[in-house]
Amino acid sequence: MQSFLLHAVAGMLSNTAVLIDFMDTIIEARELQIERKHFFIELRENDRGCFLRITEEAMGRRNTVIIPSTGLDEFERALDEVLSAGLEEEGA
Repeated sequence: MQSFLLHAVAGMLSNTAVLIDFMDTIIEARELQIERKHFFIELRENDRGCFLRITEEAMGRRNTVIIPSTGLDEFERALDEVLSAGLEEEGA
């Protein structure tokens, strides 16, 4: 019985995710493949606002990060800082 309930809940969550995607409008999108990983970078909008969605797909698994548009500048600065520091150490 517990297994059936877990399966039913998982199915409802999966359907909810599809419905949520359906309600989003894709403003701009890019796809790229790096080694065995496939990345989807999408600027989307829904009734709650604009956001960046980055999805990584590898070996049948999917991971997604969502950044609200209000945090994109801060996210970009942090990414630049991390990459710059890493590249400086790599060159040292």
